[in-house]
Amino acid sequence: MKNFKEWFSDRVTKTTTKTFVPLSVRIRLDQPFYPLSDEWFLSSKIATEEDADSILTIEKLCYNGQTPWNRSAILHEIRFNKSAFYIVVFDKDKPVAFVGSWFVTHEAHITNIATIPEYQNKGIATYLLREIIKIAEKEDIKEVTLEVRVSNKTAQSLYSTLGFEKGHIKKGYYANDHEDALEMKYLIKPTGKE
Repeated sequence: MKNFKEWFSDRVTKTTTKTFVPLSVRIRLDQPFYPLSDEWFLSSKIATEEDADSILTIEKLCYNGQTPWNRSAILHEIRFNKSAFYIVVFDKDKPVAFVGSWFVTHEAHITNIATIPEYQNKGIATYLLREIIKIAEKEDIKEVTLEVRVSNKTAQSLYSTLGFEKGHIKKGYYANDHEDALEMKYLIKPTGKE
């Protein structure tokens, strides 16, 4: 969380007046559902305070009972960070995946993305990242960035497949075990708008 706060504070002074209307209120999902088959659809939504426990449930199932972002941090993001939003995916009432992001000046930063084990390898993370990219395009964002553990080759492969490029290594980035992080960046192609 400390690293994200540093990232955010570096950019918050450059925030445009557009961000005074909270992103979570302003944006819409391009596709508020994800088809697992012809007859089986997952639903997705922009998270509200009521979804904080769903996000925590997903975290616990993905991180061996741990919650990298605790309830108060998630609630703070949803309630007070006008430049942040989460997308949560549900199978009926069961929370199965989420992505969190911050949009500041010309950068969208993925703060966290997770899919519970039994729903992995079904394209849900790809769907979530594409939704972030589409929202970023509509918000005139120039790049989408994220950090990934240097040991997490599976996630790096997914990000590369979507067009993210490898950047520099951030030494000792993760607080719990001081593992290095690889920064990755997706450059948004200009749409020709002025």
